[in-house]
Amino acid sequence: MSDAIENDLIESAAVVLALVNAMLDGPKLTADESWFMLRRTAECLTDALNVAELRGERLAAEDD
Repeated sequence: MSDAIENDLIESAAVVLALVNAMLDGPKLTADESWFMLRRTAECLTDALNVAELRGERLAAEDD
């Protein structure tokens, strides 16, 4: 189950990254759009770091 959740988080981050890149390549962003983009990016980065940390813990446990 944790693998499925982690995969969903990583997939979500990829979608947000694609949207953010498209927004950055488009017309000038409003302040609200910029803040929204920054918040979503921060959320996805937090999720990705949590996934990496949890996977590292599982790998360390497997080595023991």
